[in-house]
Amino acid sequence: MSESDYQLVLLKIPVSDVDRAAAFYRDALGFEERFVAAEYGWAQLQAGAVPLGLYKPGMGGGEGPIGGSLDFHLGLFPASFDPLAQRLKEQGLLVENMIHRGDDGSTFFEVSDPDGNRLKAMRLPSEAP
Repeated sequence: MSESDYQLVLLKIPVSDVDRAAAFYRDALGFEERFVAAEYGWAQLQAGAVPLGLYKPGMGGGEGPIGGSLDFHLGLFPASFDPLAQRLKEQGLLVENMIHRGDDGSTFFEVSDPDGNRLKAMRLPSEAP
């Protein structure tokens, strides 16, 4: 087995209201909605190669705590990162309403979903080959 055998098949995020969270990830962040089944406490969205499952704890998707910082970073190339970061800033949706510049030259923003789950998006250095 090698590291190339592994692929991300689902990233799960606990939410209190599946419909509201799905709308946020779709409308604010631009994820593609695959399906929403709020009656089962589940929604599935997609952002590039990242499959996202939103689930209501206790309804079969898991028991994770709602809210807090999620330990993953999304990467976006400048053509996508720049307009999204600016739009989210104009809408007041960024944490601290800031696009951050790290001492290492990185550029990133953080956004909180309606339940306080915090995501970080990094600006990748160049376009895809």
